[in-house]
Amino acid sequence: MRILLLCPLWLPVSQNSRGGIETLVAQLIPALQKMGTHITISASGDSQTTAKLSSPISGNLADLMNKGSAFEYAYYEQRQLQLALEQSAEFDLIHSHIGPGAYLFSNIPQLHNRVLHTVHWPVHADLEWFVRQRPNLWFSTVSEFQARKLRNQGATRCHVVENGINVCEFTFRPEGGKRLVFIGRMERVKGPDIAVQAGRSLGYPLVLAGPIMDQEFFDRSIGPFLDENIRYIGAVNHREKNELLGEAGCAVLPFRREEPFGLVVIEAMACGTPVVALANGSMSEIVEPGLTGYLARDEKEITELIPQALKLDRAAIRRRVRERFDISIVAEKYCFLYSQIAAGAGQCSTGEPL
Repeated sequence: MRILLLCPLWLPVSQNSRGGIETLVAQLIPALQKMGTHITISASGDSQTTAKLSSPISGNLADLMNKGSAFEYAYYEQRQLQLALEQSAEFDLIHSHIGPGAYLFSNIPQLHNRVLHTVHWPVHADLEWFVRQRPNLWFSTVSEFQARKLRNQGATRCHVVENGINVCEFTFRPEGGKRLVFIGRMERVKGPDIAVQAGRSLGYPLVLAGPIMDQEFFDRSIGPFLDENIRYIGAVNHREKNELLGEAGCAVLPFRREEPFGLVVIEAMACGTPVVALANGSMSEIVEPGLTGYLARDEKEITELIPQALKLDRAAIRRRVRERFDISIVAEKYCFLYSQIAAGAGQCSTGEPL
């Protein structure tokens, strides 16, 4: 089967990408290729991939905008869509990871039944409104939490394919000390300040990693508490992330918003590191209390649950993430869904997850 993957142009597709979608796709491509799928990827020209690369721009837009050589995303995405449309006859299916920009493809007669749209972001009122207008688009979501929202608006072709990782790329550590870790964007919705306060209350060391997205928030809620025990080290690559997660006793990931998934949660588990998170969004589908971590009802309970998480069996955590979230499982689910779409099946889908 010949598949065209549309990816965001903000960041390069690679194992070391700063973006979750780009990191996922970089791992997904080899897994799909092992199953005999021929992949072409539409992404920024500096992407690192084993697939054939078709790119409207030489570099990623985040860097180009920082250099002042690009200013508005929409024009580059329009060129990406134009190229995809011109090449569409070469493919059995287009799998879009770019969001509403590609929804129009499902209105084009020669394409409408050959496009899959994966929803990587929170389902808000605008998307719910759109789904009510176009309930028959092929959607996949990365959690049942998202899928329920779309099905409640009438989506008839909405299937769940959870995100995954190449578990072998993460080093299992059989023991972890009391050091805590938070990896994510430095902004309020991700909750790094909750991790800071938990670390201070317990007297445990904490390392925070990730780009600063909201400088005012960082200066107010993170910066004043940094010392020898609470450290911020900036953005990290895959090697550094693997080391941080593996050496930690617990990953504290108290996302305030309703996360669609959260790759860093399963990346921590792949190292054997338990996760403590707020019970928001998809977290109840990923974290299994008493096995792979704990879920807190409120911010205060985060602190209470961390000592319990430190006692969990790290080998059992590693086994569980391999059973549920290895990228090979994700590739199998997508390939099955691709075959359904390509065969024109599911015209009256019940909407149940595969």
